[in-house]
Amino acid sequence: MRSLLLPLACALLMGSCATFDSSAKVVLSSDPPGARVAIDDEDTGFVTPCILELDPEESAVLSFELPGHEPALRLLVPETSKRAVLWRQMYINSSTWHFPLWLNFRDFVVPVRVDKRLSPARIFVRLERTADQ
Repeated sequence: MRSLLLPLACALLMGSCATFDSSAKVVLSSDPPGARVAIDDEDTGFVTPCILELDPEESAVLSFELPGHEPALRLLVPETSKRAVLWRQMYINSSTWHFPLWLNFRDFVVPVRVDKRLSPARIFVRLERTADQ
């Protein structure tokens, strides 16, 4: 009985901390670079180019502001995708044992992958000069 408990305990402890990661990364850039980024009219303290981690379940309005240029607005919306992961797909190559011990705990117990993210995940904004208007 003890010989069965050790492998089971090891498999349960190998669950990844990525199971509890609830943020979505968004890559922002602008031309010209250096535009201040605000989310829902609150300054983030970041300038482009940057990567922000946001809540994937809430929509957000991003604004890009640069002196001498017109401000630009972009909308981020939540997006969810679900897919089943078959046990036969959970191995690296044909010489690997088909039992997926390297998966995080959620995928180990329930082989359904749910990805939550914000769309679009990459935003490029070309800022227009105010003198050109």
